[in-house]
Amino acid sequence: MSHTLEQFIRFMTDSVGLERTFRLFQAITQILSSFALPFEVLIYLLSFTTQGPPSLAATHTILLALRQRLALARRFFRLFRCLESFHAAHKLYVSLSPPPPPGTKAVPPQPRWVQTEAWLDVFGRTFNAMYLLLEASTMIEALGVEGFAVWTPEWHRYLTIEAQRFWLFALVCGVFSGLLKMLKVLAYTPVPPTGQGYSSDKQQEATGTTGTATATEKPVFKDDDGNENERWELRREQERLRGIVRDRKQGRVAWRREIRSKIRGLGLGVVANALDITLPGSVVGWVKADAGTVGLAMFVTTILTGKEVWDRCGREVAGGK
Repeated sequence: MSHTLEQFIRFMTDSVGLERTFRLFQAITQILSSFALPFEVLIYLLSFTTQGPPSLAATHTILLALRQRLALARRFFRLFRCLESFHAAHKLYVSLSPPPPPGTKAVPPQPRWVQTEAWLDVFGRTFNAMYLLLEASTMIEALGVEGFAVWTPEWHRYLTIEAQRFWLFALVCGVFSGLLKMLKVLAYTPVPPTGQGYSSDKQQEATGTTGTATATEKPVFKDDDGNENERWELRREQERLRGIVRDRKQGRVAWRREIRSKIRGLGLGVVANALDITLPGSVVGWVKADAGTVGLAMFVTTILTGKEVWDRCGREVAGGK
C-alpha cells in the first residue's frame, strides 16, 4: 500500500504525469460535451447536488470552457519542450554515422530497413519539435488577453494548423518507426543456443568432475558378466541429458517472455500514435472525425501513454529504496 501511495505521489508531482492527468480530464470533458448519453448521466448526477435541475445549456457551456482551460494548462508543460525534441533529433542524426575510434576499422553499414527506422526517428523528433515550436509561438494568443497579441487572427489560425500538421507527420513517423522496431526485435533478438550445457558437461568430464560426484567418488556396480560402472555411467548420462533439456526449456521460456514484453510495449506505442492521428488530422482536415470521436481517441491514448509514465514512476520509487 505504501509503495502504491508513493508511486501515486511521484506520478502526480511528475511534469509528464501531471500533464497526462490534465489530458485525461480534458478527454472526459470532451466526451461528456459531445455524446448525449454521458451528458444526460452527468445532468442526472448534478441534480442531486442542486435544488433544481441544472440548465442543459449552461452545463454544456461550462464543459466547453473547462475543456479549453485544461488544454491551455497543458500547453504550459510543453512550452519549451521543442528544445528537448530538437536536441534529441540532433543526437539521433549524429549517431547514424559515428566516426570509428582511432586505430579501428569502419563499422559495416546497417541494413537499409534498420537505417530507415533510424531516419524515421530523426524526422519524427524534428517534426515534433516544429510542432512544439509553432505552438509555443502562439502562446500569448492562447492566453486570450484582450489587446495583447503577437500575431493577427489570420496568422494565428495559419500557425495553429501548420503546427497540427507537423504533429501529424511526427505521429505517422512514430507509427512506422514502431512497426520497424517490432520487426527488428523479431529479427535480431538472439535465440538461446540449442547446445547450451553440453560443452560444460564435456569440460567437467575432461577434468574428472561432475555436478554430483568426482571420478574417485563414483560408486561401483557389477553385473552378471562382471562389468563395472556401466549402470552408473548410464544413469549419469541420463541426468546430463535431462539437464540439457531443462536448460533449453528455461532459456526458451525466458526468450519468449522477453520478446512478448518488447513487442507489447512497442505495439502499445504504435496503437497510441495511430489513434492520436485523429487529433491533428481532424484540425488539418485530413481525417473526418467529430469532437466525440476525438475525445474517445484522446481518452484511450492517454491511458496507454500514462501507464508508461506510471510504470516509470514505480521503478523510480523502487530504485530509491
